[in-house]
Amino acid sequence: MDQELWNVARAVESGATTIRAVVEATALSHLKVERALRSLEKQKWLIRDNAGFRPRQASTRPDRQCGSCNLCCDILEVTAVDKPIHQLCRHWEPGKGCVIYDQRPQMCRSFACAWWQGHFDEDWFPVKAGLVVHFSAGAVNIHVVPSAPDRWREEPWFSTLCGISLKGTRPGLPPYATLVVSGNAKFLLLGRTVVPDPTPFGTSFVPLSPETFHYWKARSEEHARRLNERAAEMQRIQQEFGFCGIPEEDDPHPPYRPALMRVSGLQEREPPSRR
Repeated sequence: MDQELWNVARAVESGATTIRAVVEATALSHLKVERALRSLEKQKWLIRDNAGFRPRQASTRPDRQCGSCNLCCDILEVTAVDKPIHQLCRHWEPGKGCVIYDQRPQMCRSFACAWWQGHFDEDWFPVKAGLVVHFSAGAVNIHVVPSAPDRWREEPWFSTLCGISLKGTRPGLPPYATLVVSGNAKFLLLGRTVVPDPTPFGTSFVPLSPETFHYWKARSEEHARRLNERAAEMQRIQQEFGFCGIPEEDDPHPPYRPALMRVSGLQEREPPSRR
């Protein structure tokens, strides 16, 4: 399950039987809660009847505990308690843990790292790995401890992150970005291709190999649209001719096909003659 689905499932397990109760427990919108409930019904995890909602079976989440790990309280930003990134929360005390646990903000209540959710093995225990992986809308987020800023590039973590990022680029699968935050640096992963300083407008890309990509960073929404249109045309030429060259031009304008054909050294095929 993704993060929102887990939050809704946890709320139902805790006794929330109405949409309103789930909204209050998760701080999600009415629409997102309704979508999550429908998804849980389709997965036959949830029963909905005149009495409301209830879990059909026990949660499949592994029995994992944070234990000695407080990395999410250290390297993540929590604006609700004025906690900056890469600074231990002032509400954390050695030997006691979170001293406002019962009154902690919703962000802390709903947060669950990917290791705790059971998506990774013990190599990914955050304190051991030096990485906190969590999900957000449309993204897999990897936060790296300042003391080991290149840990995400090391094995076994890098290959796994590459595999995760590739799934987010596959046609026919739900798209998502794989983002790494290491100190003040940010990276986008496209398989084994690392995009430094990704822009908020997106990155257009075409495959070079099964695990590597050529990319262009968008500078505006309009620029992103043109880049993506050209990338789609490149894929059509690739399918038609078996090859398409990669232009260096990073600010294309339509029509895209003539320029791409020239770069590729290709000529349009003559239509079959009519008899």
